[in-house]
Amino acid sequence: MKVLIVDDEVNARAALRGMIGANFPEIIIVGEVSSVPDAVKAIHNSDPDVVLLDIEMPGYLGIDLLDFFDVASIRFKIIFVTAYNDYALKAFDLAAVDYLLKPTRIDQLKRAFDRLNMIDNVPEKYLALKENLDHREMSKIALQTAEGLQICELSAIRYFKADGAYTHIHFISGQRITVSRSLQEYNTLEETGKYFRINRSFIINVEHIVKISKKDGGFVQMDNGEEISATPEKRSLLLNFFKDKIF
Repeated sequence: MKVLIVDDEVNARAALRGMIGANFPEIIIVGEVSSVPDAVKAIHNSDPDVVLLDIEMPGYLGIDLLDFFDVASIRFKIIFVTAYNDYALKAFDLAAVDYLLKPTRIDQLKRAFDRLNMIDNVPEKYLALKENLDHREMSKIALQTAEGLQICELSAIRYFKADGAYTHIHFISGQRITVSRSLQEYNTLEETGKYFRINRSFIINVEHIVKISKKDGGFVQMDNGEEISATPEKRSLLLNFFKDKIF
């Protein structure tokens, strides 16, 4: 496997080079560069399988690398490297892309390399990540299904429903997608301001709520007529959420 390291910090590049050289004899480092423009040249010259890409660099964000390639021509996979950034980590998770935290540990690096062999390269997920980061708003999500990766608009989803280790995603179109991730892994969606964990089994899109009722133990009614149970505590939180809110 051929790897290109892209990071503006000399020490960060040296740390990755040292860890790879000492622990992954099957990996060849084909280059180290400190900027996105240099990375573009190196990719064309060396055709790496994997790019270890720092997300924050002077001049360009690492994700801006995508602006220099046609989506259909992207053959390399990307593992992002970043200092802790809460928003960026949520964006990575929703787009289903791999990342390493600085300072990078050998166990993180090994896990990331191992995952590369199990995940198909779908360049569209990088574009979904870029859109979320560019607009500082989570608007797209990557859903890994049995058939492959599907990139979806978050606004098109009515709710997420738990089913053990699986989650069913219900769309306003009537379509349903099942993924092998627990509902817990989608709690990040609440921080977008458009989703709410109404009970243990549902995360709902608040834009599709038409009624919050105390009847029959309490429930919310969605715009398709479906009623989803809600405890008094959750109803109270939801009412506070809607207070003075304009859609």
